[in-house]
Amino acid sequence: MPKYKLKSNAPLANHKNVINKIKISSIEKVELFSLAIPIDGEKKAKTALAKVIKCKIPSPGNCVVSVEQKLKLLRLAPEQALLYFSNQNLPQIQKTLQALKKSFYITEQSDAWSGIKVSGQQVIACLERICPIDLSYDSFGINCFARTSMEHLNTIIIRNKRTEFELFSGSSSAKSFLHAIETSAQNI
Repeated sequence: MPKYKLKSNAPLANHKNVINKIKISSIEKVELFSLAIPIDGEKKAKTALAKVIKCKIPSPGNCVVSVEQKLKLLRLAPEQALLYFSNQNLPQIQKTLQALKKSFYITEQSDAWSGIKVSGQQVIACLERICPIDLSYDSFGINCFARTSMEHLNTIIIRNKRTEFELFSGSSSAKSFLHAIETSAQNI
């Protein structure tokens, strides 16, 4: 019987580029877990997050950052959140996920998403061409996130710094997503 080896294949394969002083790079080695709150489980979910992650569950459309556990919790909808962290913290987070299992339905989503980091002084000019939301600093500050669409692709956008964003879209459309961002950067 032949022995097969599975090899991880990142959709954007460590892509890095600079266009018009905008740095564009793939986000690699991250983990994303969907946390679904069971019906009538909001109170139990709040208590579990306060105890395990030591943070309050954000309202839908908001994000909370746990510096202690090095993770972000994005509240996508009333019953759904997305836990986002570096895969180097996976052993520590596995314990966290185990503790949250009693209060949430948890699904690993890492391979379903592809991430791109964009940064630079002209990043807003680049993104405003393809992103239909107001990304001005007063409206969309650090650790703000939104679900939106860019070039007809569903997208999650997170602001990390004043001139740095992380964008996530479906991994099956990763190359189209990258093409849209790079084309926008070229046309500033």
